[in-house]
Amino acid sequence: MISFVRRSSRALGRLGSVDDLLEEYRRATMFFDAGDPVRAARMLEPIVEAEPNHSDVRLLLARAYFHAAQLGRAEAQLTVLLERDPSDHYAHFMMGRTLERQNRSAEALPHLRMAAAMHPSDEYAETLRRVTAKA
Repeated sequence: MISFVRRSSRALGRLGSVDDLLEEYRRATMFFDAGDPVRAARMLEPIVEAEPNHSDVRLLLARAYFHAAQLGRAEAQLTVLLERDPSDHYAHFMMGRTLERQNRSAEALPHLRMAAAMHPSDEYAETLRRVTAKA
């Protein structure tokens, strides 16, 4: 479970308390899982502002942006995640997919290769093959 301990006056001012942040995160996850990434992203933005060091919240925000086709925003969140933890295979995979969707296959390849090397899976391998063929 996420532990919200650092507080941002602006985000908490709107949300009220740390418990409200956690509840809002749960609601955002519910909306994301239900196929509403735009609403999920709107709910996650103030949480990331209040808790910028929580990678799981930032990753969900990146995924919401990706699924809402807000690819520049997804890329920005993934860049922060990868700067903090270059060993996050899923963040590399998402970055590769985000760049691929922007027709930037050559830039996507290093991320997809890294993800496939760190965490071999059929999904990563298939995505790498597809993007390699495009590049």
